[in-house]
Amino acid sequence: MVWKILYRSDSICLTHCAIILSMATRTDIRSEQQINEIDGYLELGMQEEALARIRAALNETFISTEDFDTCVYALLQMEKPEVWRKAVEDAYGRLEHPRGDRARSAMLNYYFSVGEPSKAFRFFPRRSTKFFDAWTMMQVCLELDRLDEAKKVVRYCSGVLAATEDDFTRASMIDALASYYSRTGNWDAALKLWEEAPDEPTFQRQRLCGIVKIHLMRASEATTTGLAKVAAAQQDFDLGTEIQMPGNTAALNDDTERELKDWEREIERLMTGG
Repeated sequence: MVWKILYRSDSICLTHCAIILSMATRTDIRSEQQINEIDGYLELGMQEEALARIRAALNETFISTEDFDTCVYALLQMEKPEVWRKAVEDAYGRLEHPRGDRARSAMLNYYFSVGEPSKAFRFFPRRSTKFFDAWTMMQVCLELDRLDEAKKVVRYCSGVLAATEDDFTRASMIDALASYYSRTGNWDAALKLWEEAPDEPTFQRQRLCGIVKIHLMRASEATTTGLAKVAAAQQDFDLGTEIQMPGNTAALNDDTERELKDWEREIERLMTGG
């Protein structure tokens, strides 16, 4: 269906990378002590040194959850984090049991960032959930068409949105909720959220393009409705008019159908990027 084609977009992964960068300095994900060394290298543009520190940490026989968390989020700020998959998975396997939600959060965001939503789904946090994780969880649910699980995330996002005054948090929760409502056909709710969202650069593409896509979906729905009415009219035309002006009703219907089909093709081209 068209709405599914519209939803799947490279902008999702790009947005996730932007969120990683925006969240890199936020202490609600990692403590200052844990990020100093690696983030110090990153801020100085010393990526090779940062990667060497990450490689050494991930290869430790015993790695703490804090170090694992720091390494994974640092990798997500770099190019091609997918090449580190085996190192990340091996390090996760060496974490002390039971593995908590902090480690699960890191794996959730890692797998989603490298384009593996099915694996990301397996690492949804069990108890506590950061608003940052909730945004990722919503994208995973929509990607996998798990709308049942998405409903649970909606409840959490709605609660966070009602309680927070932070623009970044509000923008991320609005984006998650609007994406869900857009996907499920509640376009009025999605538009209202996106139109009231803070002007947060990280989510600007999602918000502005989302508004346009909803209007396109409405236009597509209008052409479908219009074609159905034309088809019904062709089956039940005005016999009196046809007697007075032979062929007139059929010609009007044909003209209307032709123009609606032209609009239908053009809208579909815009929606699919064809």
